[in-house]
Amino acid sequence: SAVGTVRALIDKFLYDGSIVEELEKHVEKQIMENFYDFYANRHLLKLYKFEKKHAKSSIAAKILVKAMMQLPSSDFTSSLYLVPKAFHSDEPVRTIIELANLLESFELKKFWKLAEEQKEFKDLLGIPGFCESVEKFVVTIFSSTYCDVSVSTLESVLRNGAADLERLEKKHGWTRKDGIVTLSKREAPTTVRVAESQKITLQQVSKVLPLLS
Repeated sequence: SAVGTVRALIDKFLYDGSIVEELEKHVEKQIMENFYDFYANRHLLKLYKFEKKHAKSSIAAKILVKAMMQLPSSDFTSSLYLVPKAFHSDEPVRTIIELANLLESFELKKFWKLAEEQKEFKDLLGIPGFCESVEKFVVTIFSSTYCDVSVSTLESVLRNGAADLERLEKKHGWTRKDGIVTLSKREAPTTVRVAESQKITLQQVSKVLPLLS
């Protein structure tokens, strides 16, 4: 597999700058083919610190996009820490950081608006799996609260509003009554449910609470 081949390359050459180009191609492949290799991406960012002349903000931005697609995991924060500080104010890195902040703050209306209007990262919404990963993050955070949510609230955080909500209701078996969508039965969390949600932080859930009031 591509991941296995790149892992072997890293193990063999480790901090040899000659593998930078191959790792960059690997990032591009992840974007196009919708898979993820945090280990390789993190290693490339480490190499950028040693090989500053080879560092590319465009590739760093793509690594951050793939990491953002893994929310609610901490991959984005871990990756951003390794991105050269000089890139933080460069485009398209600056825009990706802003988008991630909006997403983590659960400011979904602003997130979708910026994602659609920004010109710095070409065809961001067309990246395979991007919109689906954001939707999955939204569903994961909401479901972790084990509560009923108004139709208007859910429609406001989904990119395509009512159309997306209707699709998600069918997909997850949610029920709707009197303008309220029941995401889960009110029962003690099962072991499986907790295991799925253990990466959710209290801070992430707290961002949703104002929407539910």
